[in-house]
Amino acid sequence: MSEEPCGRWSEETERVLRAAGWRPGRDVPTAGWERALRERGGFRMHEAARLFLAEFGGLASEERGPGRTMARMGFRLDPLAAEGDDEIFDVLSEEAGAYLYPVGEADRRNSYLGVAPDGEVYIGMDSVTLLARTADEALEKPIEGIR
Repeated sequence: MSEEPCGRWSEETERVLRAAGWRPGRDVPTAGWERALRERGGFRMHEAARLFLAEFGGLASEERGPGRTMARMGFRLDPLAAEGDDEIFDVLSEEAGAYLYPVGEADRRNSYLGVAPDGEVYIGMDSVTLLARTADEALEKPIEGIR
């Protein structure tokens, strides 16, 4: 396993992701999550969610503390965190104007993370906000504490 920096993120973000189990070329199966959420919530996994989860699914970080422009936020990239909350995702999707597939939770389960078909990542529970335009940026923001 190469420990050479991949250059996709800041050194701190890469350190946190590697400590959580990420490595270049990581590819985990997504079929179990897809089946479970389809059967127990009617979620339909799209390609952007599949790609996100194949690389980052199962990673978690509890790193907290001061960040650059806001507090750093822990996260758990497990789509089953949204199991049973399909109605919440229906509302978040409607508010976002795109179908959001759950990919995990953040901020001590106070927010869900969802991916739109175009790869944008949203965060929300009672209302939704665009977190980032790309998966890489969506991981760097909570780790670095960037609004």
